[in-house]
Amino acid sequence: MSQRERMTVLQLIPAMDSGGAEVCVLEQSRALVGAGHRVLVGSAGGRLESQLRAAGAEAVRLHCGMKSLHWFRSILQLRRVLLSERVDVVDVHSRLPAWCLWFVLRLLPARQRPLVVHTVHGLNSLGYYSRIMLRASCVVAVSECVREHLRVMAGGQQTAGVVVIYRGVDSQRFSRRWPQSDGWRAEYLREHPEAIGRFLLLLPGRLSRGKGHVDLIRLLADLRAVGVEVQALCPGNRSGREHYVSELQSLAAALRVSDCLVFPGLREDLESIYAGVDVVLSLSSSPESFSLTTAEALATGVPVVGYDHGGAGELLRRIFSGGLVRPGDRGELFER
Repeated sequence: MSQRERMTVLQLIPAMDSGGAEVCVLEQSRALVGAGHRVLVGSAGGRLESQLRAAGAEAVRLHCGMKSLHWFRSILQLRRVLLSERVDVVDVHSRLPAWCLWFVLRLLPARQRPLVVHTVHGLNSLGYYSRIMLRASCVVAVSECVREHLRVMAGGQQTAGVVVIYRGVDSQRFSRRWPQSDGWRAEYLREHPEAIGRFLLLLPGRLSRGKGHVDLIRLLADLRAVGVEVQALCPGNRSGREHYVSELQSLAAALRVSDCLVFPGLREDLESIYAGVDVVLSLSSSPESFSLTTAEALATGVPVVGYDHGGAGELLRRIFSGGLVRPGDRGELFER
């Protein structure tokens, strides 16, 4: 690639912690660097920043995703970065950084403005604040349901500039390997002998309200009532979520299924866990733009049972329709 063809790409995101958008930034950075381009990532930092650097991207400290006085300062910081680094393309992954960039572009002459791409990861509110994500040379929706959401958000205006590019998964890491009785599963059963002979369920994702943990606990109680013994794992970062986990444990105790529920904390070996469990669940109460954990699990080959809405429903309709459940239907979830 010639120096002229080599682009400098800046990706903007509030922080580089765990999450679907953050993983997307990391994966795009790897792909762009691998194609010979220079990649900058502007954020407030986070645990994935070390992986960014290992991939060859450059981390730039910008607080354009923080709702504080730092945000106003970040407008000038972002302007300096665009000019000093001669940025060709800016890919924005969140609304507040998009507003920051919008103000910055007003401070630049037209010939110095980069190409702007907005990648929309969420089903955001339909108000004026969210419509900033439509103001770009190219708008990328991570699923069809996001594109439809943006069409409604536009209020009848043209959305021809919106293209759907589905999130992907690392096909080497999440290869078709289910079922595996050795490896992770064998080790887990050695550490939890009470789980021997039980079906293993997995509900991956953040430990936060609306992610389906309450529905899972009620499912455990329904299954135990008919003599089906299972154990469910809910991996995720417990830091700052202790009160919510305590609520879930109290509900499990009240329904007499405490021994069926495990919170193993944040795990970096989900590919091995997918291959070792019997079923993966996707039970978010509200539709999500794209269910990365559903895509990862399906790539591994494990059956996924999930609510038929949002990105998870989209994936299941295309790949494993037998796992679809009407959202919130406790009886149908039990039958599946």
